[in-house]
Formats: sequence, C-alpha cells, structure tokens
Amino acid sequence: MSVSAADHDAPGQGRRVVTQVESLSSLVGGHPDALRKIFGAGKATDPAELGESPRGRLLAIAAGADVFLLFRPLLRGASEYGLLPWRGKTFDHGGNSGQNVVLGRKLARFHAEVGPSHLDGRPALALTYDLPAYGNPWPLRAVRDELRTVAPGIAIGPAIFTESLPTTLLWFGLEAR
Repeated sequence: MSVSAADHDAPGQGRRVVTQVESLSSLVGGHPDALRKIFGAGKATDPAELGESPRGRLLAIAAGADVFLLFRPLLRGASEYGLLPWRGKTFDHGGNSGQNVVLGRKLARFHAEVGPSHLDGRPALALTYDLPAYGNPWPLRAVRDELRTVAPGIAIGPAIFTESLPTTLLWFGLEAR
C-alpha cells in the first residue's frame, strides 16, 4: 500500500487519505480495518477483469485484528513461500459461478452475482456456496465471499460467516495473472 494523495471532504470534515493499491502482495498482512477501508472505496468486481483463474492471497485473519502485528510476519512469510494451500479461484459460465483452487485442485463450487455487501450495503460481487446442487458441506454453505475491485486486475474482500450475526472471518484478494 502506498499513500498517493490527500484531499478534502466536505467543509468541516477534515482530510481524507486516499490509498492506492500497487499490488496484491502489498496488502498481505494488512490490518483488517485498513483492508475494510480499501474495500469500501472499491467497486463491485466484474469477474472478466480478473480472468478465468486469478491468483489468490490470504490478506488477514479478521479475528486477529487486535494482535495482527504478531501474525503479520507469519502470514507474509507463508504467503511469500507458497505455504498456504488456497491458491485462488476459477470463474466459469461467464463469471456467474466458479470454484476455489486448493493445492492445484478445484474445490468448493460457488455462485457469483452482484448484490449488497454485508459490510456496508453497497454493491459487491457476492460468492455463495449454499446451492444444494453444489454439495458443499456445512459450514462452507454458511460462508459468503465478497469482492470489490480496488485497482486494475486486483480485487479484495471479506469471507463472512452468515449464520445468525454475520461475522467477518478473514480478508483475501484475487489478482489477474
């Protein structure tokens, strides 16, 4: 992440810093609050912008927000050396469905459509795993991934557990190859 500009909001609102995303790698280990702000400034992802098989990166564990500095080096190292099993997603059928790529295998089919984000109500590409035909096990059926494009070919979002009170589990990103 790099700070690219500062501008003024409405009078009396103070300054707002605009963050420019240079690469998906620069977001690995980011604080969940910072990732949420970057996500909030993005636009609903069009899967065509990412291609059929974008590379994925785990960016942050939401539950670790209070101690993220302890986990940040571990997450960055595991990500840099390819130690995490999740590699990204594939999109098919014109981007309205796809699967996760785990250790080179396609698993966990999802349905994709633009809808309101659980975080702020603004449009996001929602990936849901609960269609009966997909045969995904619980608790995956209760997970909803959301994506917003934050730079050309780069989308980030939360994985949210949706049963009872929606809870953000982690932040992830996809980058066109």
